[in-house]
Amino acid sequence: MLNASLTALFVSWVLTLLLLAGAQRFQWVDRPNRRSLHSLPTPTLGGIAILFGTLTGLWLNDVPDFDAIVLASGVLALIVVDDVGRPIAARTKLLLQILTGTLWVTMVSLSPIQSPGIGGVSGWLLSILAVLWLVSWMNVFNFMDGIDAISGTQTIVAGVSLAVVVGRYSADLQILPLTLACAVVGFLIFNLPPARIFMGDVGSAFLGLCFGVVTLQAIISGAHVLVAILPLSAYLYDTGLTIVRRAWRRENVLQAHREHLYQRLSQRGWSHGWICFAVLGIGSMLGAAAVGLSHGDIFWPVLLSATALGLLITGTVSTWHQKDGPTGQSPFQSPRQSTISSTDH
Repeated sequence: MLNASLTALFVSWVLTLLLLAGAQRFQWVDRPNRRSLHSLPTPTLGGIAILFGTLTGLWLNDVPDFDAIVLASGVLALIVVDDVGRPIAARTKLLLQILTGTLWVTMVSLSPIQSPGIGGVSGWLLSILAVLWLVSWMNVFNFMDGIDAISGTQTIVAGVSLAVVVGRYSADLQILPLTLACAVVGFLIFNLPPARIFMGDVGSAFLGLCFGVVTLQAIISGAHVLVAILPLSAYLYDTGLTIVRRAWRRENVLQAHREHLYQRLSQRGWSHGWICFAVLGIGSMLGAAAVGLSHGDIFWPVLLSATALGLLITGTVSTWHQKDGPTGQSPFQSPRQSTISSTDH
């Protein structure tokens, strides 16, 4: 497993170098505009390197259901059209995500869920829920990938902790999160602030697909839902809170904007590096808590989770009073300025 994971890292690193050169030559770049959080034209094809690096590692490990993840990734890779400067409508991306999830679900044999509290779910209901689960994670990572290195940092921390968690149920389940984390390391070398290349929509959607698969397989194998999603719960918190706020204000939740917590921290003056350090710290606490809970510990996992949640809430409350001047604004009031989209990093 180690050699295959290191191979995934190497393949991702080499492909990122090649894509960086090719994208600059053919001008497949994301040009800064008033909506951007970057200042220089930057290639957006790094996700292809992550995808091929991960698939190479999985192939060398002879992972179960490899053909399913390959074909699903192939459909998802069609989003690359958006990353080379030919915008795809949000509905079209959603349809591709649904097709990706459906293809994976139909190609694998899903056993009835064994997770405490929801055990026994199987058949067509499980298939529908599985597709929704995968599509949701693809969108979570797409929403959250808006500054340099943020999703790469989250992936490494969550990938390692989930590998430890799922190792209790099957060594085969450890392969995907570890291989994915190593492939991301190869890309992250070029994505650290200031980023030389972004992962684009293909990369963020692929990360979401992989984590959707890992967490779903963990839940089916018997892991508690909370334990399975805890390493990724900072992303869930930011995405969920933002969707609720925008829905409350009757705004289009799919419309591009800059109201995520990490975006508001950037507007407040936080550098991309410091935001990623925060993601690393909070993600490490949540990942460690998940590992502890999976081994039957209660006190320190709850303490770590509560600390992480407290930091997220503190950051949220502090940024509510920054965007619109010193007097602040209720998070459930419509912003005075038009919303601005993030860019894929």
